[in-house]
Amino acid sequence: MATTSVRQQYTRAKPYPDWKVKTLEELERLIREYKTIMIFDLKGLSASVLQQYRRVLRGHGVVKVFRNKLLLIALRRVYGESLNPDIERNYLTGENGYIFTNENPFDLYKVIIDNSVRRYARPGDVLQTEIIVPAGNTGINPGPILSRFSKLKIPTQIREGKIWVARDTQVAKAGDKVTPELADLLRLIKVKPIYESLRIKAVLINGRYVVKGEELAIDVKAYENMFKQAASWALNLAINSTLLIPETISILISRAVIEARNLAINANIPIAEVMGIILAKAQAQANALASVLYSKVPELGGSRPG
Repeated sequence: MATTSVRQQYTRAKPYPDWKVKTLEELERLIREYKTIMIFDLKGLSASVLQQYRRVLRGHGVVKVFRNKLLLIALRRVYGESLNPDIERNYLTGENGYIFTNENPFDLYKVIIDNSVRRYARPGDVLQTEIIVPAGNTGINPGPILSRFSKLKIPTQIREGKIWVARDTQVAKAGDKVTPELADLLRLIKVKPIYESLRIKAVLINGRYVVKGEELAIDVKAYENMFKQAASWALNLAINSTLLIPETISILISRAVIEARNLAINANIPIAEVMGIILAKAQAQANALASVLYSKVPELGGSRPG
């Protein structure tokens, strides 16, 4: 006997608190107003960096921080069953912030990367570039702190009552993890080696389409070269297929003219365009024949062809 199951819809027993109602109303308004939501990871993101991006992205969209559950409720209210389930399963976890925008997410991602914020290194950070402590006055008074320079093998001198770095010194390579000692010293000499930007986890477009954060980092130059190569291949195919389109018509006509001239010359067709070439060719062939005959039968007389 066939059985059917009835899916019961959850109904909240208690009404939402006022603050939650207002938050959901704001979220629904943002979702309806902006077709794209960029989800970024808040874990480890400093308040100063977040504030910097609020200023940078002003005019591009709205930067907000909401609870994942509230965003999901608002998304379901707006998009219903058409909401992509990957958003809940894979991206609405942990601490997140959101950028609501109507701009192309690939263009906006470039704005985010181009406006990375420099900050002091923290222990455990992975360095993006080598670190060189420059020669010169550190502005730091001598004392026990000299041992920190010594531990990192940075040559120092005492001049004018201050610690001077004797020469440019590399203290770390790209890919190295920052040690507590290095982080402390770099802060003392006011070197900010870390570029920090919003870490985009995913982009939700119209509630249905999801773009992974790592897919936003496209190589514009590589794509430009790919399009140029594709255009070149398409033009070659059109020419070899004798496809009459605006881009090929002048090339095909020029090629046809050259082939027609070559045919007329090789077939000795006496037309005005090639008559001079045919006569010159006949003269050259006659001279060649006369030269051969003279060498073999000089008694025929006449002068040697020159």
